[in-house]
Amino acid sequence: MTHPTQPHETPASLLAPLARGLLRRAPSILCLSIHDERGAALWSSADFLHEEDLALIEAVVSDPHDVRGRSDGLWWESADSARARCALPILEGEHFRGVVLAVFSGLTTREEERSERILELAPVLPVLAKALRIAAGGVPTEAVAPRAQGEEILALAREEHLLGLIDSALREDEFALHLQPIVSLRDDSSPLIVEVLIRLPTQEFGVLASHEFLDTAERNGRMPKIDRWVIRALLVWMQRNRDRWEEAKVVFSVNLSGRSVVRPDFRDYLEQCLDKSGLPLTSLRFEIAEVDASLAPREFAMLAHALIDRGCEVSVDNAGAGSGKYDFLREVSADILKIDGALVQGASDDIVSRALINGLVHMADTLGMRTVASHVDSTGKMRAVKQLGVDYAQGFHVRGPEHIDSFEFLARGAQFSRAYA
Repeated sequence: MTHPTQPHETPASLLAPLARGLLRRAPSILCLSIHDERGAALWSSADFLHEEDLALIEAVVSDPHDVRGRSDGLWWESADSARARCALPILEGEHFRGVVLAVFSGLTTREEERSERILELAPVLPVLAKALRIAAGGVPTEAVAPRAQGEEILALAREEHLLGLIDSALREDEFALHLQPIVSLRDDSSPLIVEVLIRLPTQEFGVLASHEFLDTAERNGRMPKIDRWVIRALLVWMQRNRDRWEEAKVVFSVNLSGRSVVRPDFRDYLEQCLDKSGLPLTSLRFEIAEVDASLAPREFAMLAHALIDRGCEVSVDNAGAGSGKYDFLREVSADILKIDGALVQGASDDIVSRALINGLVHMADTLGMRTVASHVDSTGKMRAVKQLGVDYAQGFHVRGPEHIDSFEFLARGAQFSRAYA
């Protein structure tokens, strides 16, 4: 028994958001068309199919599991039009669901160039396969209702669209930096610490906070590029606005992803940027998540030592959210242990959370580290973490993030020191 598609779930409605997301994400693709297992056109970005395109599609349909072209696709190159055309089978496991035909700008006669262009298409092919099967009324290959699978397709389409916005922001330099203060809970002369946060301004969704798009960036391998963008943008801003922050003795705290920590080329890039900046590097701190440091302790140690040698501070983020193994701290003298927000949420009334926070504070004190409680969003949580001996607090109860250009460093530092000492 087949499961018919819902009336609003036509082939075009299922395929269009996926295809348009791919076109936004891969600007080298000029035109795109999607065809069923018989070669019939289901969706096309334009009326562009030529005889050679139809021949490519027919060849894939006739033997989809034995495509003789290079890079897993059939290619047609034309010097007259300076276009590269490629037909790929859309497979779901061993099941042939259809054909996608893409027209790329410029010729790609070298194998490595073709492979790179296929990589632009590869992530969306499994999603297209599922959409084609649902559109055809096929029986789900797993025990999931057709409507649920349709919702999954739409969710994946939204992810493709969001990834397109991320890639566009990387190309066009459209991200924005925000700052959120980390304030001392002790009566001391600690400098004002601000965490550097990235935002994604969009026309349709407004300004997206980091938690609204960084998971998508992480799943799709964009974090090293984003980390580079943040470092470059922050250092340039610090150079141009030195008079605004230097007198306030501000420390800028920058997050680094696990994908960046494990890459030697990223470490080289960061070191070069710091060495060329001409800035007092004691004004910079780099945060690395506990789980990333514990999974790659050698790489974490190498990066941390390179930063510490230059005068930067290093902190361990999301402490208490990982495996609880801190062997990597034997090799690195980190300065800050930032307690995960999930533990802080229970700081007022959950005995387990309080015990874990108390243990982290004790460990940090023993190792000569200071502690930060993140996600402090109420007076009760502020009072609780201070009672548990935490050194610093960060969260909306203190203050939310502000655009870096509007942050008042001297005023904020004086205000916070009076309010929370």
